[in-house]
Amino acid sequence: MKNILLDFEYSFNNNAGGSYLILKINGDNKILNHQAEILCQNPNSAFLPFYVRRENDSTFICYNITSKISLSQYIERKSLNKKELLDLLRNIARNLMLSDNYLLDLSGFILQPEFVFINPATAEASLIYVPVSYHRNPMEGLRTFLINLVINTSNSEESTRDNYLQRILNSIKSDTFNLVDFNRFIIDLRNSGEPYECEKNTVQQEAVADMDTLCRSPKDKAHEYATKNKRIRSAILLQPVFLIVVAIVCLLMVSQQIYDIISISGVVLIAAALDYLAVKKITANQDKREIIDNHHMESDNTGHREGCGHKRVFSSTELVRACDTIIISEASQNCYPYLESIGSHRIERIIIDKNKLVIGRLASMADHIMHEDTIGKLHAEITICEGTYYIKDLNSKNGTFVNGIRVPGNKEFEIKENDIIKFSNYEYVFRQQYV
Repeated sequence: MKNILLDFEYSFNNNAGGSYLILKINGDNKILNHQAEILCQNPNSAFLPFYVRRENDSTFICYNITSKISLSQYIERKSLNKKELLDLLRNIARNLMLSDNYLLDLSGFILQPEFVFINPATAEASLIYVPVSYHRNPMEGLRTFLINLVINTSNSEESTRDNYLQRILNSIKSDTFNLVDFNRFIIDLRNSGEPYECEKNTVQQEAVADMDTLCRSPKDKAHEYATKNKRIRSAILLQPVFLIVVAIVCLLMVSQQIYDIISISGVVLIAAALDYLAVKKITANQDKREIIDNHHMESDNTGHREGCGHKRVFSSTELVRACDTIIISEASQNCYPYLESIGSHRIERIIIDKNKLVIGRLASMADHIMHEDTIGKLHAEITICEGTYYIKDLNSKNGTFVNGIRVPGNKEFEIKENDIIKFSNYEYVFRQQYV
């Protein structure tokens, strides 16, 4: 347990119900029951849900942080562009402005990156509110928090376009700074950047299309080639059938002594129209089969499907890596520890080739992606320090286990050779010997 800015002790705990940040309230600070009841009875994603527990003479506030990571972890894993930074600032400002609706005091919020929590999938921020009485001006702490947030997440390359970072800092440092005006300023600045962001999104979408074209496997290309050949063969085989039918009809007309050009031309035109419709029908059916086949192929390859209307946007690094082929001699030189899957699920190795390696479902932030639904968006993190390896659970719902023992949330747990690591229901053995 450690001391934090507000002179509270805190710890992390997890159980079958989820992961929790626990604040121990000192005897000098008394819980404001009316604020606690308002927050507990009117939950809002702007504030972390909590419950109060009393043991002997001590009072504990338990905040549910399941499936969330701290803001400090978030900005460490993700470089924020202009839009993302402005959205985050607007989200935090809006959450703080809600305090009036809940009869809360701004001084009760813990505004430190380690104690602001983010849903990594939606980038939505949730704040910790401590329902105790304070006698201090909260604006100084708020300004310091916002200034540090802007500086630590700044993208210098993007900032040179319109100097937006300096404009944000000037707004925070203004003598007349207040949340209402700051929120309005962020919204105006965000809207003024829409054309640039739309242009960037268009480029990203084009990049996704390019990657789909360039990175198709030989199997996919062969499937497409075979499909096209099948269409051509079907259309060619259909032509003699129509020619035979036209010839038979013409012979019947001759036998009936119908020789006029108009009648014969009409038969030919009708036959040509039927031929066109038949070829079109064949093509449409083949397209439909191809879509179904591609759906099954994609489902088999990935094990899951993205939601309707959603596309994964790949970074430039991912675009390069996705199309790279590694030479065998180069691959053999990559000597890293790894986790090797055991049990009934698919054979898999998680190569630990970074000082901090995050495992989870969220492709945009995890280093190793696991598509299983019981795995958290950011499930666990493996780190190395002076040759020793540690694993840390990132507030996952289903937990991380070492040799059958559940790892405490946000606390590093040493792992050694042949240790059994379990993410939810998926087991791996830790191999420190190199591959």
